[in-house]
Amino acid sequence: MPHRNLTTWLATSMSRNAELVALRVRREGRWETTTYRELGDISVRLAVALIDLGCSRGDRVAIHAGNSPEWSMIDVACLRAGVISVPIYTTSTPHQIAHVLRDSDASVVFSGTPELLARVEEALPLLDAGDADTSDGGGSATPPASTRVRRVLMDGQAQGVTTLSQLLGATSATGAGAETLANREAVIEPDDPVTIIYTSGTTGDPKGVVLTHRTFCHQLTAIDDRFAMPRGKRNMSFLPLSHAYERAWTYVVLANGLESCSVTDPKSVAQAMLDIRPATFVSVPRLYEKVYAGAHAKAGTGTKRRIFDWAFRIGGIVQMRRMTGRPVPRALAAQHALADRLVLHNVRDAVGGPKHVMAAGGAPLRREVEEFFLAAGLHVYQGYGLTETSPLVSCNAPGATRFGTVGTPVPGTQVRIAAETGEILVRGENVMAGYHGRPEETAAVIDDDGWFHTGDVGYLDRDGYLVITDRIKDLIVTTQGKNVAPGPIESALSADALVEAAVVVGDGRPYLTALIQPTFEELEAYARERGWPFETREDLLGLGEVEQYYDDLIGRIGRNAAKFERIQKFRLLAEPLSMDAGELTPTLKVRRRPVEHRYAHLITDMYEIG
Repeated sequence: MPHRNLTTWLATSMSRNAELVALRVRREGRWETTTYRELGDISVRLAVALIDLGCSRGDRVAIHAGNSPEWSMIDVACLRAGVISVPIYTTSTPHQIAHVLRDSDASVVFSGTPELLARVEEALPLLDAGDADTSDGGGSATPPASTRVRRVLMDGQAQGVTTLSQLLGATSATGAGAETLANREAVIEPDDPVTIIYTSGTTGDPKGVVLTHRTFCHQLTAIDDRFAMPRGKRNMSFLPLSHAYERAWTYVVLANGLESCSVTDPKSVAQAMLDIRPATFVSVPRLYEKVYAGAHAKAGTGTKRRIFDWAFRIGGIVQMRRMTGRPVPRALAAQHALADRLVLHNVRDAVGGPKHVMAAGGAPLRREVEEFFLAAGLHVYQGYGLTETSPLVSCNAPGATRFGTVGTPVPGTQVRIAAETGEILVRGENVMAGYHGRPEETAAVIDDDGWFHTGDVGYLDRDGYLVITDRIKDLIVTTQGKNVAPGPIESALSADALVEAAVVVGDGRPYLTALIQPTFEELEAYARERGWPFETREDLLGLGEVEQYYDDLIGRIGRNAAKFERIQKFRLLAEPLSMDAGELTPTLKVRRRPVEHRYAHLITDMYEIG
């Protein structure tokens, strides 16, 4: 039964699932667990502590930390206290932190580590400078940020800064504070804000997306409609909780009595899957692409490759028959059992065993990758959404899946396609309340009829499945007047085991070019196996054999494309793209404009005549 607000939904789960494990993390080689009963007690005490810190209903509290059980504890405490949480990405610079704190007017900041706390301390003088710049000259003195913004350290110690353990130790779940808290919980309304999430746009300062109890309750109801969540099973949480995708999914996990297992180091995801053996997780396509590319690379050539290809062909036939309700003949079932024993089980083992839900979002997942996992007995449910839609708009689900699409709109969400531009428009209770403090920018994306303009291009097929083709702003128009969607080309390039990322260039230019970041560990191993001489990364990229490899790859990808859709020249990047440089979003999507700006000299060189 849906609840009026997210707080009561989670509180009901904490009561109903009291003895089950809610939060799990591996630290110093051992598992630490928190039951739903303990989460309820801790979240109450933290909520009372926020009230004691002077947080009124509607005040903002920032969380600047990586994934951990404590992140969720603080988040639930904010919900109970009626304060608005403001996530800050761990990759944010002091300037970006200052912008978020100033724009949201946060009064408390929780920092995950002493290093993150130091970055907040660097941001506070910038916050003061911004206050001085916007002063009305009336002579009223604004207290410095170092005194008006309370800092709390979640892990570790720092001189003069309160720690999370101290807050918990000094606060009781009973007494006057608890009574105040109960009164606050009783008056939470569906349209009260839950969080302000700052989007990582390609230009200008990020805008704060205001999401409410109504928008998140829509998400939980939609997932309940599409999936039967496996109570008591484990979920792996490794995308940033600062992002709407992982955040909303964690609410689904906690509302349904699963274990939320935090992966504190994103680089350890491959090992974490083996340790946690999760029944559910959500991911961006890059994880699936890496498993796909790695499996194909290990398949090698000759007899081993033929067995690999045969196994996946048989697996695909069997799984498609099962999906469509057709019987599997005895001879085919015997072949499938052999294929599974020889090859297919390796893919399931690599992701920690069978899955109840594996979701993909944040960017398109190629059809051949979906089919690869299905052949191995793993269904990847691709969906679509944006921060501004809380985030889910549509998704594939058991019994309602079509490869190459992002599924049908979830209940309570309408989707239509703008006739002139092909832009995807969304209306429903999942659409944000607006951009914080920016009514004009809100009005620019939500029209008078309540349709949110996504900026994405796509279409609905005859059965109502949504297909995403590209971003309006990313469409390339060459000087020949040809329109090219770079996304599918970049996705095809990145599917190769030796490509970490790719950016296609060509807007306002005569032909397409590409910037390619190699997967250096794989490339170095590949070169050593073939005896190619190199000592440094620069030596490696200078080898004719390496250039020929990527040239052949580009040729294969463009073989069946129109001439104007083929890449004519490319350059290999010696340095990895990074979040710190603003070239990747926290979910590892490439931000095109910063990359093009940084490598403008390489792009110019590819268009030099001669």
